Amino acid sequence: MERGYLSTRFGQIHYIAGGDGVTVLLIHQSGRSSRMFLDLIGVLSGHFRAVAIDLPGFGNSAPAEDGIAIEDLGDLCAEVIARLGADAAHVYGHHSGNKIATALAGRHPDKVKRLVLAGQSHSIIPDQFARNKAIDKFVRPYRQSAEMRDARALKSEKWAMIYRTIASAWWQPGILSDAKPHAEALAYALVLDTLQAGEGSAKLYSANLNYDLASGYRAIPVETLVLEIVTPEEDMLIGRQGGAVCALIRNSELAEMQHEDGDGITLEGRAHELGAILIPFLSDNRPSKIKGAVQR
Repeated sequence: MERGYLSTRFGQIHYIAGGDGVTVLLIHQSGRSSRMFLDLIGVLSGHFRAVAIDLPGFGNSAPAEDGIAIEDLGDLCAEVIARLGADAAHVYGHHSGNKIATALAGRHPDKVKRLVLAGQSHSIIPDQFARNKAIDKFVRPYRQSAEMRDARALKSEKWAMIYRTIASAWWQPGILSDAKPHAEALAYALVLDTLQAGEGSAKLYSANLNYDLASGYRAIPVETLVLEIVTPEEDMLIGRQGGAVCALIRNSELAEMQHEDGDGITLEGRAHELGAILIPFLSDNRPSKIKGAVQR
């Protein structure tokens, strides 16, 4: 596994990579880092040069600037692709990363070969008001903290919020069960990411809320796969959104992955299933697609 840093106008950006060939840039979700793609890099590395970055404010990268926007992060990823020595790259964006990938493709289409936008149904809702309402439960703790006027209370709440996240990861149900062989490694990764994402998550969620995703979808000119992670709970409360997304992206198709209920699903532990969807889509010799086709 290759590890390194890239100098950008947003500071030092840490990355991990594996494999050779066409670059596939992997953009993580809020609260996480390149660690969430370790298994996926292994799966993709037999076909591509898979590169996962730590966004500013996450992992081992430089802190995020105040007021950073999704558009800024899209520009950053274009710079990263150039710094990696690639003319263009395939791009996979997951949850918050799918907004960044959308902005990247719309603002720098020359840097993107094919695009994959992955996320649970709530994450890909095109309408800004409806999406913000759907993700409110994720954002509310950061907003409530930001609204605190007492500096000592604010510091205490941030400290407690980090501890709650770490404790829930460390003692998740079945963590020591033989039936979940990767659970301990995933817990370690989540704890490390949480410790490093103290300020980054609040800034990225703010950027997420302010981003007009529907307009971003309409601006995408490249071939795009919308990968909707569907759960029973969101099927009932929100409904599937992939069809509406594909209607806005003129050169797109839809794939779905079923998952048990959960928040912030990363697909860690399902890298081979994910790779079975990504590799054919990103390969040069893939069969002709039909717009709106759904894989299950």
